[in-house]
Amino acid sequence: MRKLVWLLIVLAVLWGAWWATATTQMQSTLTGLLDTRRAAGWEVTLKDISKSGFPLALQNRLSGLAVAAPARGLAFEAPQLDLSAPVWWPGDLSARASVASAALPAGALPLTLNIRDLRAELALHPGTTLQLEAIEFRSTHLEVNGPDGLLLEAEEPRMRVTQSSGAARDYDIALLPGGITPGPLLRKVLGDGAVQPGGQPILSARMAVTFARPLDRHSAVAGTLPQIDALTVENVDAAWGDVALGAEGALTFDAEGIPEGVLSLRVTNWSKLLDAGERGGFLPPSMRGQVNTMLRLLEARGGTPGGLDLDLVFADGQMVLAGLPLGPAPRLIQP
Repeated sequence: MRKLVWLLIVLAVLWGAWWATATTQMQSTLTGLLDTRRAAGWEVTLKDISKSGFPLALQNRLSGLAVAAPARGLAFEAPQLDLSAPVWWPGDLSARASVASAALPAGALPLTLNIRDLRAELALHPGTTLQLEAIEFRSTHLEVNGPDGLLLEAEEPRMRVTQSSGAARDYDIALLPGGITPGPLLRKVLGDGAVQPGGQPILSARMAVTFARPLDRHSAVAGTLPQIDALTVENVDAAWGDVALGAEGALTFDAEGIPEGVLSLRVTNWSKLLDAGERGGFLPPSMRGQVNTMLRLLEARGGTPGGLDLDLVFADGQMVLAGLPLGPAPRLIQP
C-alpha cells in the first residue's frame, strides 16, 4: 500500500511538471507569435496573459488583446480571449471570446465585424510543421458594418475549413451565415422582397481551394496565406424574395495570380436585380434601357424565362461574359 501511495505521488508530481511545462510552452508560443507580428510592423497590445486548467487542460487567458495591420486594413480586438487545449495534445485548440471585433477589406470596401460569443475550434496534425487539419469559426450573432453603417446581421453564422484527406494542399471551405437580416442600406437595395414572408436573404458557399503549399506554422508565422493555385466553386448561392443568384465552376491561377477557367452564373428574375441596382445607385437610370435590352437578348439565348444562364470565361488574361469582352481579368493577390 505504501508503494502504491508513493507511486501515485510520483505520478502526480510528473503530471504536474508536464502540465506546467506544456502550459508555459503554450504561453511562450503565443507571445512569440505576437512578437513576430510586432517585428513585421503590426500594432500589438496585450495587457495580461494568465494560465490555468490543471490537471486536464492547458488554458491561457489573454486580456486586452488587440492586433492590427493598418496598411492592410486588418485588425482584431477582444477584451478577453480564452484558449484551451487538452493536456495530451495542444494542437486541438479551442478559443472563446464573449465579444470581439475585427476589420478586414472586401476589395476596396472596408468592413468591420462585431461578433458576439465567438468560438473557434482548431485541429493541427502532429509533426514539426503543424499542418492545419481543420478550423471552424462560429458565433451567436454577427454584425457586418461598412463605411456608411450597418450592412447586415447574421444569427448563428459558421465557417469551416477542412484539409482534404487526399491531398495536403487541398482545403474544403464552407460558409453558412445562418439567418440574415439586412441593414438599412441593403434594405434600400433589396426592396420589399427582404421583408416579405419568405423574403429573408439566404446565402451559402462551398468551395475547394488548392494552395501552393499546405497551411502550417510557417503560414502562421509569416502572417500570409500561400498562393492559391486552383479554386473549385461547388456552389455560391444568394437569394432574397424571388430573386436568386448562383455560381459554380473551376479556376486555376498562374504565378502572377491571373485566372484561367469558367464560372457558370445563374440569375433568377434578373429584372428585379436591375431594380435593386438602380435603387442602390449602381445602375444609372440613363443606362437602364440599354442594359435591359442586352439582358433580354441573353435571356432569349439561354431559353429560361426571366432567368439568365451565363458563362464567365477567363482566358489569356481577359474576361468574357456570354461572348461579350469585359476587359482584363483581375489578379488574385494574397492578403
